[in-house]
Amino acid sequence: MNRTCLRTAVAVSLLMGIALVPALSEAAEKVLKLGHVLDTKHPYHLASEFFAKRVAELTKGKVEVQVFPSSQLGNDREQMEGLQLGTQDIAVPNSAVAGRFIKELDIFNLPFLFRDFQHIYKVLDSKFGEDINEAAQKKGYRVLGWWVGGSRSIYARKPITDLASMKGMKIRTLENPLVIDTWRALGLIPTPIPMNEVYPALQQGVVDAGEGSIVTYESMKLDEVAPYFANIQYLNTIIQLLISESLFKSLPAEFQAAILQAGKESVPFERKLNEEAESKVVDVLKKKKRTIVTPEIGPFIAGVQPVMEKHGKSIGLEKIKWVQDYK
Repeated sequence: MNRTCLRTAVAVSLLMGIALVPALSEAAEKVLKLGHVLDTKHPYHLASEFFAKRVAELTKGKVEVQVFPSSQLGNDREQMEGLQLGTQDIAVPNSAVAGRFIKELDIFNLPFLFRDFQHIYKVLDSKFGEDINEAAQKKGYRVLGWWVGGSRSIYARKPITDLASMKGMKIRTLENPLVIDTWRALGLIPTPIPMNEVYPALQQGVVDAGEGSIVTYESMKLDEVAPYFANIQYLNTIIQLLISESLFKSLPAEFQAAILQAGKESVPFERKLNEEAESKVVDVLKKKKRTIVTPEIGPFIAGVQPVMEKHGKSIGLEKIKWVQDYK
């Protein structure tokens, strides 16, 4: 009986050992943390998961990318700092915040710079985008992909119909001097607030309004506390899929190649998701009885001219004109 039990135990152990071999061979050799500030329904999150899946596939499971949504790793600024400090590996920040760390990104924060999505894509996918990536690498960041968010407008707790109706409102803005100057020039009171604090700030009346993409407005449920939306499309959100440059350089060549490839593949995936989301969200909001208006845009463009003049010189007037005219 004892011999039989012993043989059985050995057989079971061998079988277990054989079963464990594939799991051990497929275990990740490197785990990377990717963070962003939006919810799990947002295109940024879905694209982050796509990127993580492709990295795992291309490295045969040797590199695992863990995705942390909804500001779990901090706001955009904190995540940019995390890449510098080595406490975070990959981030998906808005260029308005990333521009504080990579000055060359500030051109994307100029109001009314782009004509449409196709114009944005062409600029980002040109040598212009490559040059910014080279500048970013010198500052400790590498762009793995140029993602694009929706066109940014204004939403409020009370009705807004034109620029005059918005004057004097406290508006939540991105944490960027250029964006702050834009809203100040338009006669509002800009108040930088991290994305994860916007809902309670509106709910409690800390601010009267906010600015952002219509997709984020609906997905973050901001329409519940600010049901009035004015579609001015004053800015287009440029998003960078960024990795710490020092981390990237420390990786084996095969991992680098896989991460670069996954980043490249994530670009058309994210852009398509964003365009589809933006085209559908207006109907969703109308069904929810939200008020959406399209004001006369002329007064807004006229109002931001001092901002263009103030920041144009430091950014480069020729560079701005090149972007505006690029086809």
